[in-house]
Amino acid sequence: MTSSIVLIHAVRSSRTMWKGQTRRLREHGFQVIAPDLPGHGRRRGEEFTLQSALATIEQAVSDCEQPPLLVGLSLGGYLTLHWASRNPGRLEAVLAADCTIVPGPAMARLYGLWITMKDWLPGDSDTRVARAFAKRHSRKASRRYYGGGRAHGVVGTVVRTISSLDLLADIAMIDVPLTFLNGEHDPFRRHEALFLEAARDGELVILDDAGHIANLSRPKRFTKVLRRAAAGAEMGTGVEVGNGD
Repeated sequence: MTSSIVLIHAVRSSRTMWKGQTRRLREHGFQVIAPDLPGHGRRRGEEFTLQSALATIEQAVSDCEQPPLLVGLSLGGYLTLHWASRNPGRLEAVLAADCTIVPGPAMARLYGLWITMKDWLPGDSDTRVARAFAKRHSRKASRRYYGGGRAHGVVGTVVRTISSLDLLADIAMIDVPLTFLNGEHDPFRRHEALFLEAARDGELVILDDAGHIANLSRPKRFTKVLRRAAAGAEMGTGVEVGNGD
């Protein structure tokens, strides 16, 4: 059981995407640390590298009063798994959300090229992207996801970095309870069975009627799962969490 939680955000977002979880968790007495990754939020002028991203997690974990629950979503989830695999004895538990797909190098290059090109198209303005995000989620979700500004020029480096990791090997090295939390409609669920099989002590939780950014699709339910993981309570593999949002 721990009262410290570290939250690592998704690509092109910032710490502001965790605003709902941060408020609710602190109301329940948790110490919550949600840093900006390099190249994002208040650090948008910095270069994103694997080393600088891992250093960000290192600092956040070191600032915790207790060994924390380390949480990451999408990009944050991949980084969380990699950091945890290399730092035994430092954490109470790990929760990786919306990141259960192994991106092959070819897929990663194509995705990175597509997003990079979109970033520089005249019609791909921050306002239009935020509006499109709001249609898929809500205006509040859009404000939170892009509350620290939309990070530009990082996606190519990010996908090359993540595709270079041996994620299943990382998972096998993690020495604490590991929860995979996916939105029901998340396209990144493709390899969740492989991720679960690789874990020493793993469980899979599905948020009913949630998408890829599950903490914004179903914020109350997402927070409930975080609280249970921090308390060391198992939810049972494959359980679907519904209601409450």
